[in-house]
Amino acid sequence: MATVRTGASAYVKYGYEATYGGAGTANKSFGLQDRVTNWTLTNNRIDLAKLNQVEIENYAYGRQQGSISLGFVLSNPWIFQSIYGAPSTTGGSDPYTHTFPHASNGQPKAIAGNSLKIELGYDGSDQNIIRTLKGGVVNSLGISTSINDTVGCNADITYGHEEAPDTSTTLAPPTLPSVEFPYTFAHGTIKVGGTTLAEVQDADITFAQNTNLLYQIGQHHAKDAYRQIFDITGRFRAAMLNKDMLENVLNQVKKGTAGTYAEVVAGSPAFELTFTRSATEYIKLTGVGLAPTDISIQGIEPVEPIFEEITWRVKSCSIECKNAEGGAE
Repeated sequence: MATVRTGASAYVKYGYEATYGGAGTANKSFGLQDRVTNWTLTNNRIDLAKLNQVEIENYAYGRQQGSISLGFVLSNPWIFQSIYGAPSTTGGSDPYTHTFPHASNGQPKAIAGNSLKIELGYDGSDQNIIRTLKGGVVNSLGISTSINDTVGCNADITYGHEEAPDTSTTLAPPTLPSVEFPYTFAHGTIKVGGTTLAEVQDADITFAQNTNLLYQIGQHHAKDAYRQIFDITGRFRAAMLNKDMLENVLNQVKKGTAGTYAEVVAGSPAFELTFTRSATEYIKLTGVGLAPTDISIQGIEPVEPIFEEITWRVKSCSIECKNAEGGAE
């Protein structure tokens, strides 16, 4: 008798491809408590009608394209390779220091990150089913946390080629990374203009690659991918203690006048979001060119705390990580 399956009968893992849609070994988990929240595959069917009838006469098929969304708890830094490419690594023992982007990469170009090979295994009622997705590119990666919560990640991925399902191979859940740690709100700190923010309630940052798949005449599968404007935006809500953020927003409209024009927040670092387990294990994101987009007050009520919410953008971001692993495995 058929039995309903749950997530206990499935797994997802990924690896990086040497070239777009090329060789790659899927063996890594995205993070702790990873889950697939949405998954769609389309062949862009073309319906062909015919004169003298109202029914569809035939079908043709266009480009194959899939999308998959995943959620997971931040526990390792290796997903950043999908945006910045492989990191530079220094240190000969625990801790190693990994820096994204690699020191030799310079400014990110059209497609700086590595494409993904993703494998999803499912223990079906009568046979195993393994689906392999190739040429995956991360459209957006969001990281967020709030009081009494873990640091959650959401990745929206587009892929250009899915192989025929494999029903003969033994299921093999991810074995890497060998070191994972569940970061929570208690591990986070935020600096703006070189000053640590007080009483932060929640915060998030989103890397949007605005990536498109590139097709060519002669095949249904994507041939490559390219990135357009690379957006790095975010938001935080913290106790309102002074006029600093308000002034930064107000000063932006002074451009072209006789007044003082402050395009971005001054200070070093302009923006820094760090999740720290210890001095030898952390993930630190440093933004340059921080510009507040808008400011809102969450309410001014008797005996209630006053918080300000800031949405912002940075021009660029680098990521420094320390842990016991010598590479992206």
